[in-house]
Amino acid sequence: LTGYMLQYRISSDSHEMMKGINFEDVYKIYCFDEEIRALLRIYVEKAEFFYKDLIGNTFAALKCKSAPYDQHYDVNNYFDKTGIASTLQTFSKEKSYYKDSAIVKHHYNKYADKMPVWVMMELMTLSSVSLFYHALYLSDKNVIATQVGISIPTLENHLHALSVLRNKCSHGVRLYNSTINPPVKFNKSFLRNNPAIKNNSLFAYILMLIKRLPSDDERKQFRDKLNRIVKKYEADIDLSLIGFPSNYRQLMYIKNLKNIT
Repeated sequence: LTGYMLQYRISSDSHEMMKGINFEDVYKIYCFDEEIRALLRIYVEKAEFFYKDLIGNTFAALKCKSAPYDQHYDVNNYFDKTGIASTLQTFSKEKSYYKDSAIVKHHYNKYADKMPVWVMMELMTLSSVSLFYHALYLSDKNVIATQVGISIPTLENHLHALSVLRNKCSHGVRLYNSTINPPVKFNKSFLRNNPAIKNNSLFAYILMLIKRLPSDDERKQFRDKLNRIVKKYEADIDLSLIGFPSNYRQLMYIKNLKNIT
């Protein structure tokens, strides 16, 4: 619980706590952080499935055009050949975690352990998917990024940020009163018009996640659930410590998210 006590220290270089602070005060912040992580895990997964599908199927359409449709194993189909070689090597280890699954056994026995790129995407971690996209030729990256209406650098950044957020949530890392890297890429005019938003804050990552969700219905569901958690703990938390500006509710509405990237 040490990290949740930081705001209650007399000074940053002291372990002495302010008077009147009790265990329940700290524990409520911990519970808030726990509930936020649980919610984020659900919706990061929705974004993860969407982008795995988008990247895998688009790459297959662009590169895997002739039998046996395994051109994704050829490093010549990537710009960053060293990077993709490393990513494929990492995937071979990731795949071993699923060695008992029917899909892995099927491709091992029938296709000499080579699987279609869309199957590979299903088993890859989000971090590996982010590196896979990064290794593509610029023209291939552009085909994918255009389908979601953003630039290549922004999509690369958001995929990286999603993988970081997923890992933090999966491993119970404290999100409250902490910064997150990499800073999220937003439209410069959006940041200029909303100077209270720090793009290395939890709120910035939340805005990025909402933007990257596949549908407006999922965006609304996430926003409503998040607002309920914040309302539940609003007397116990300091919203500034997670980067929430005073108008955070308005900023999360779908119509206000159109121009953030």
